[in-house]
Amino acid sequence: MIRPVSHRLLLRYGVLAAAAALVCTSCSGSGGNAAQSLASAAASTSAAASSSAAPSADPLDAAAIKAAMKKATAVHAKGSDGGTTFDMQINRDSVSGSIEKDGAVVPLVRVGDKVWIKFTRGMAKISGRPAGARSPLDDKWVSMDSPMTQGFGEELKLFLDFDVFVSGMASEIDQPGFGTGQPADVAGTFALRYENDSTTVFIEAVEPHRVLRLESPKQGTMEFSGWDQPVPVQAPPAAEIYSGPGS
Repeated sequence: MIRPVSHRLLLRYGVLAAAAALVCTSCSGSGGNAAQSLASAAASTSAAASSSAAPSADPLDAAAIKAAMKKATAVHAKGSDGGTTFDMQINRDSVSGSIEKDGAVVPLVRVGDKVWIKFTRGMAKISGRPAGARSPLDDKWVSMDSPMTQGFGEELKLFLDFDVFVSGMASEIDQPGFGTGQPADVAGTFALRYENDSTTVFIEAVEPHRVLRLESPKQGTMEFSGWDQPVPVQAPPAAEIYSGPGS
């Protein structure tokens, strides 16, 4: 059974914590704390209201929105919680994208049930490696099934599972206290803006009413586009996959 993962857990304890812990463990020899909270983000500026577009405001129809999300085949997701951002194409059978933390970019790929992350030189900063020091992992893709991941790979795989990701987004729609929608514009798309005490949700104003944006002063921002537009993803070339000690 796939266990539900909320938007908060996705940003705070999922792919970000797993990647950061793996970097610290592999490159500096010190253990990472996979449960360490990340810095909260300031609330993003709300989308500007559209004067001519969206239909009259209605209560949030959570059931219809969740049903549309669960039928989807793909989505492009971008998010930030302050010091960490991610940008990923999430298909049902694959994922590609990157995480950036403190200026260090971590590319990642999932194909089927296999996941890899790429060790870039920029990761030296967050791993505590001395400037200019090299590692056999540099510019190599590392399998999240390898012993060196010390179990963090499972958290990463969970985050990159399409159904788990969508369920996490759906859990935000289930929160109580949303008022009626107000007309808004999200990157040129007519939308309805709903708010409660902790979250602002932007929904497509027309069917199938997909989620376009989530904002939270404490948890950060997530943006969604390209629903039902899968982008092909390929596994890293064998020559670029790390095969040294610990692999």
